[in-house]
Amino acid sequence: MALPPAATVSAVTDVAGLIDLMGMQDGVWRGFVGQVGDPGTNIGHLAALPAQLISAACSHATMPDGSAFVPIHASQVGLVWRVARKHVFLANGGLEADFQDVEPWDFVRNPGQAAAPASPPKASTVKENVLKMASLVDQTDESELLPASMDKVQEWTQRYITLMGAPPEEEEEATDAQLAALHKRTVLLGHPPYVDFSVWTPFGRRSLRSQKFRTYVPLGDGSYIIKELPGPQNLTQWMACWRVFKVAALALGIVSLAALQQYEKAIEKLTLQWPLAWGLIVLADDKGRAERLEKIRRNVMIDQQAGRVLPLDWDEQNPWSACFKLLAKDEQYWSEQVRHPAAAWTAAGSHGVPVAPAEAIAATHVVGGSDVLQAPKEEKDERRRQANRDKRSARKKRQWEDREELRKLKSQRSDSDKGQGKGQNQGKWKSKDKTGAEICFSWVQAKGTCADVPVGGECRGKVRRAHKCQLCLSPGHNNSNCPQK
Repeated sequence: MALPPAATVSAVTDVAGLIDLMGMQDGVWRGFVGQVGDPGTNIGHLAALPAQLISAACSHATMPDGSAFVPIHASQVGLVWRVARKHVFLANGGLEADFQDVEPWDFVRNPGQAAAPASPPKASTVKENVLKMASLVDQTDESELLPASMDKVQEWTQRYITLMGAPPEEEEEATDAQLAALHKRTVLLGHPPYVDFSVWTPFGRRSLRSQKFRTYVPLGDGSYIIKELPGPQNLTQWMACWRVFKVAALALGIVSLAALQQYEKAIEKLTLQWPLAWGLIVLADDKGRAERLEKIRRNVMIDQQAGRVLPLDWDEQNPWSACFKLLAKDEQYWSEQVRHPAAAWTAAGSHGVPVAPAEAIAATHVVGGSDVLQAPKEEKDERRRQANRDKRSARKKRQWEDREELRKLKSQRSDSDKGQGKGQNQGKWKSKDKTGAEICFSWVQAKGTCADVPVGGECRGKVRRAHKCQLCLSPGHNNSNCPQK
């Protein structure tokens, strides 16, 4: 059934108006509220309910007389929920043409299984526009994926707007490729919602080119190993990457806002406690999201099978919100990875770089040693240092050439004066004028480079010298034409 037009939907101000607009029976609404709770007058609270919950609530709801919902009752609830989503989308600046309507009954219960295609795809010789998981979420994942359709991206964006009330800021917005990669990793494959902050960065498309290449290190036996790109260097850079992940996680509906904020505050608290041990904190964060989340999920499922007490917000179909909260409160993990190594490093005089025990053990078992595990250090200002070396070499060469030129001119002068005896003005030749500027020997003796330069002309030597007489310091003649000679 088509939904009412945008003008009609926008004119509604509360949930009661939606119920009247769609003609829902009062008993149907009371039966539905008895399952999900009363949203009051806030349309946004109703629109934020996931489609799975709407379907489950209608299957368990009953009428006031105790009878179960019939299909028409469930259809009325679904229509009111769909109109509520459209109202929130339009109220936050969305266009009616961009609204993606979702039927609460059309969803796949097992997110790990995709619907089978209606017909086998036709073979094509054209290579698809594929994305690399290694450049989007995890450098160790060499698999590929196809870009998400625009309808799917619009659905994810609309989910975020419905939940948060406004679109994300530009510096926090996840790209279509980042959303598709995280969706494949977490929703389709069921892996933990881990992203590598070395490649998962703000403005993902623009920063992708700067992070396109890796460093290949020879191991000495003819093989090479790839060094990972460096991660965030401080809390500010980490927060920039984390906000993009938060937007993607909320848009995909894989982690709740409360769990994300709780984990974020845990990282901030560790940074305030150990400001000089950021290397330990960022490694523990990366290891926690990549490995610890999955261990926590398995442990909770073991407790579930054993009949033990489970976390209040545990959901077997979407467990990552509870796992993030448990990871943020895992004092044993953070103590082993951050607090104890940082305290030992501080007590030892803060020499070197603090390393967690597990990382130190792992470094001894990797081919190539601990240098392979470390991010490659950038050759800072290497071009500038090389340019300075070139300038020093060129300066030394010019000084040497000037000395050679001066030596040759002096030798020519001594050869011309040889055998003439000591003249009247012998010993009165000046090498500098009154300002301290050196006099050009080539010009005053009419030999060499400046021999044919006229009076007032510019010196042609590599080092500019004054064209003045060595006897009277007049710029109007050279030594041979001086009246004092």
